[in-house]
Amino acid sequence: MRVEEYISAFITPASPQLACIDVLEDQWEDVRPSVGLEVGNFLNLLVHLTHAQRVLELGTSMGYSAIWLASALKETGGRLVTVECRRDLYELAQENIRAAGLADWVEVVHGDAEQVIQSLEGPFDLILQDSDKALYPKLLETCIGLVRKHGILVADDALFKPRGIPEKFSAPVHQYNQMVFSDPRLSSTILPIGDGVMVSVKRED
Repeated sequence: MRVEEYISAFITPASPQLACIDVLEDQWEDVRPSVGLEVGNFLNLLVHLTHAQRVLELGTSMGYSAIWLASALKETGGRLVTVECRRDLYELAQENIRAAGLADWVEVVHGDAEQVIQSLEGPFDLILQDSDKALYPKLLETCIGLVRKHGILVADDALFKPRGIPEKFSAPVHQYNQMVFSDPRLSSTILPIGDGVMVSVKRED
């Protein structure tokens, strides 16, 4: 048995709607796969661990990770703001979140993350970066400013470079990794689950 299979066997999906999203992803050729079961469960755990009240997600796609986050925020009494630039995915994410019974805990925003984030007010307890990979290094400083002290920045796909993903996508993620590890305001590590998850804690402003 592979390690991933062993871990996944213990995880109960946050909603039956997640399986529907898995099916939809197989049918859409122009949509990158969701964070997956292990990473989704980890995000859910982070919300519980921090008792997060305000969470920001950049890159909603079909709403897979939003459902994991919102299912935990429902219990902590918090709320998720998630941003998606594609109109079709924005509408589909809304449908999936409603079907999961989590619409009251999620605000889905249609727009370019680089523009929308400028209009947001912090602090957020947790920020998930899973948007266009070129935006990872561009938006890091803004994300650091929006997250509270001792809050958490999470970036998906942190291991694109060693996994041989094309340079177009892996280069900006690698740059992001270098930036957070060298930033004295952050304490960071990469978890080898999914396509890699960078987790950074903001130590100081």
